[in-house]
Amino acid sequence: MVGSCQPGPPGDIYAQNANIRRHVVAVDGSNMAHAVIETAVKERTRLQTGRSRATALVVLVLLAGLGLFLALVVGKSDPTSAPTCNGTTMTRNDECRIWSNHGGGGTYGYQEMIDRRESGKGVWQVVGFVGTGLSVVLMGVAVTKLNPDRPWGKPVTAVCPRCYQPNLREKLTVHTISRGRTNYRYSGIVTLCTPVCGFSAVRQR
Repeated sequence: MVGSCQPGPPGDIYAQNANIRRHVVAVDGSNMAHAVIETAVKERTRLQTGRSRATALVVLVLLAGLGLFLALVVGKSDPTSAPTCNGTTMTRNDECRIWSNHGGGGTYGYQEMIDRRESGKGVWQVVGFVGTGLSVVLMGVAVTKLNPDRPWGKPVTAVCPRCYQPNLREKLTVHTISRGRTNYRYSGIVTLCTPVCGFSAVRQR
């Protein structure tokens, strides 16, 4: 069931749960409410098991490594090696004629071709070091925000209509389905109790 509950005492608890169930169909008329809830449950599981943080850190470490590769290998400065012109190594008396539809064309001497090459490498160094620094910053954010001890969602003031304990938490959740080149997004505020209780519901924003 989307919003499952057992018969309980009358009053605010039952009324609130009834309100939650009334909004389930409004979230999506094609049974996507269940999919939104499942997305939230999986998200909470990944958070509590630490998989979300581990995945984020692995991705960020790879991006940081790519940034260092761009900065230290692709962008490595080498002002003493001979430049090339159309794949051919130049000598000091050579000139290189460049045609370009985007600007920057012309005739360049030996040292000017070295300067052009080193200028391009400088761009890769900036991109690489900036990417690495950003990845390191995001690692710190991931460690804090995706801490397994950090509770999922925001607390709900009402008690759970199934176990009658104040363990309800809710969060806006988005479920995405790709069909061909089109992405369909279904969203709703999902309310979950503890995994032991198993209560779940979804309503519109």
